Amino acid sequence: MKSAILRSSFCLLLAAFGLSSVSVSAASTAKPEDDGWIPLFNGKDFTGWYTYLDSNGKNQDPKGVFKVENGMIHILDVPMSDGKSDNGYLATTQDFSNVRIHAEYKWGVKRASEGKRNSGLLYLAVGPDAIYPTSLECQIEETDVGDLWIVNGASVTAFFIAPSMPMYDDDMQAGTRVRSAPGDSSRVLKSGDFENRDGWNTVEVIIKGDRSTHLINGRIVNSTHDIQRPDPKNPSHMVPLTSGRILLEAEGSEIWFRDIRIKPLGPSDKP
Repeated sequence: MKSAILRSSFCLLLAAFGLSSVSVSAASTAKPEDDGWIPLFNGKDFTGWYTYLDSNGKNQDPKGVFKVENGMIHILDVPMSDGKSDNGYLATTQDFSNVRIHAEYKWGVKRASEGKRNSGLLYLAVGPDAIYPTSLECQIEETDVGDLWIVNGASVTAFFIAPSMPMYDDDMQAGTRVRSAPGDSSRVLKSGDFENRDGWNTVEVIIKGDRSTHLINGRIVNSTHDIQRPDPKNPSHMVPLTSGRILLEAEGSEIWFRDIRIKPLGPSDKP
């Protein structure tokens, strides 16, 4: 994804996160664990998920970009003879709201180019399937894990650590509204780099109403609120975006995912 680069603030993250009523918009078929967590991946197959590839569409994966191996999700274990790979994602069949998302990943060795290994966890994804559906993304990319991408028409209120830096416009300050153009994306940089590039990492996203927070290996690195999307009936009007699918991206790099689960949040739950 390419667009204007913005920088997020590490301060005010917890204070910006309010309380709201809580629900999962579509009940999971799995039974909640004793601590309230619900597995989204059963370690055996893609029950509750579907694949989407830009080159083939929905549930058409002839090269085996997405596989289940040793109880884990293995993405992009495909021949790279032509120097290219299929981009797309693995998506939940259900929409979720007011949840804490937990996923663990580690990098494989294959990559589409000599650049950074790249993937992502998208959430609040709505509308028809596309290579980048309307959503927010917790970036999973070497040195950039935790960046916030605002995708395909979505809009948020963002924070900035140092709005006087040359990379910002003059009006970039705490509370600035950031919107991505349809078909494009905008980026808010994380507050710190806490990724372990040689082993397993934990990515968590907390969604409370129209707010979200990103945590990487237990550290808060990004937060936003007033999440909105264009009204499907009137695209010139924005409406709250509080529920959507969860996506795991295939973006040309080999990556493994495990322990993917959600925890519905109650009215008294705090991030």
